[in-house]
Amino acid sequence: MNRTLYFVRDYYNKQVVRRIMEKYEMHAMDAARSFLESKTHALLEDADCGLDEFPELAIFDLWETEMKTGDPRNSAYVKGE
Repeated sequence: MNRTLYFVRDYYNKQVVRRIMEKYEMHAMDAARSFLESKTHALLEDADCGLDEFPELAIFDLWETEMKTGDPRNSAYVKGE
């Protein structure tokens, strides 16, 4: 696996966790754990997946879709809808 640069992951981690906290009124540690342990985050870590070129809102949508359906690939951003 070719890992996404640490500062890119750090940016997405902060932005997505902030969105999770705001939308779902989660505490910081719960929101961080939810994102960092997700399939979405695993895809983000793999530079070969190309998620580092997606806007932060798209990454949040992938995470949210994963929470609802179990698979971030069901997101409209991935399907191109």
